[in-house]
Amino acid sequence: MALEFYTTNDLPLPLVREITAFLDSQDTSHLFQFPQWNLSGARFALLRESGSICWFGTFGMYSPLGAAFPWMQAVISDRGPVCDDRKLWHEALAEFTEQLRGERIAYFDVVPDWIEMHGIEEDLFRNSGWERLSGGRTSLRLELARSEDEIFAGFRKNSRYEVRRAERVGVSVAPASGEAEMEEFLMLYARLADRKGFEAEAPNDLRGAIRWLIGEDSRGALLLARFENVVYGGAVIGRSGKRCWYVWGASDKHEEFNVGHILQWKALLWAKSHGCAEYDFGGYTPGATSGPAWFKAGFGGTLVRFVSPHRKVIRPGSYRFFDFLSKIRKLSRSSPSVARAARTATAKRK
Repeated sequence: MALEFYTTNDLPLPLVREITAFLDSQDTSHLFQFPQWNLSGARFALLRESGSICWFGTFGMYSPLGAAFPWMQAVISDRGPVCDDRKLWHEALAEFTEQLRGERIAYFDVVPDWIEMHGIEEDLFRNSGWERLSGGRTSLRLELARSEDEIFAGFRKNSRYEVRRAERVGVSVAPASGEAEMEEFLMLYARLADRKGFEAEAPNDLRGAIRWLIGEDSRGALLLARFENVVYGGAVIGRSGKRCWYVWGASDKHEEFNVGHILQWKALLWAKSHGCAEYDFGGYTPGATSGPAWFKAGFGGTLVRFVSPHRKVIRPGSYRFFDFLSKIRKLSRSSPSVARAARTATAKRK
């Protein structure tokens, strides 16, 4: 098995197109695995069979303990690697892991976009020496094969009302087409992060992803909701193959309408008009009775549970130190005395 390895700087355009075509052919692919999503610092590996790509992965390298321990390195493949053939997926991943042994990598995490298959998938990972991590994901997926009227009729009554109310007062939704409109969304997103107290994505990362999504191949869209020529909301969506994902959203409040509902409705229509058979709401918390999860549930959809993240320890000695220091840091958040002990241990290690 001969894997091919690349970085962002040495991926020729014809190969990028070939990778894109492969990802669009796989049911388990995700936007986060596309080379165009990862503009800097990413590594790529692929496998061919009979000259055609049959397995592909995008990998990020980072320092899990921060700048104080640059020698501690880890690798992650977020929503990947990608290959619908589970047996081949594991075989190629084992080869990639062996390549990492020659580098200073402590551990390797994978988070494939696979729907959970109970004990079957878990056995495959366990038999290959992978450790199951906490933090399994769930989402809602809505089938788009029905007519627009049938999809709309499946919404919760309140969701239908909010869509129609926004339409009645004159809210319009249209795809952004230029840098100025993208900057309007970024300001909206920054205000939301400040208001809600969550850590916003880096603006340059957002710009790079949005530029790619709204490019010539209609990979995605930035939908903006306006009222009286003021932007009150935006939604970033993108597709891979026959599935479309809701990636980011932001909105400002207005007493006459809620732009979130009409944005999601227009996002569903965009996905359907671009040949998508399914819309993924980008995450969901089962049983929620308020907040984003309650809002998403108002549009219908089927709950899907994904395979948990898994970790392969490559350098046990380095990993034991990482695990030890991580536990001390966690305890130090609630105990000043433990914090002092953690600083002492760190100083001795240096």
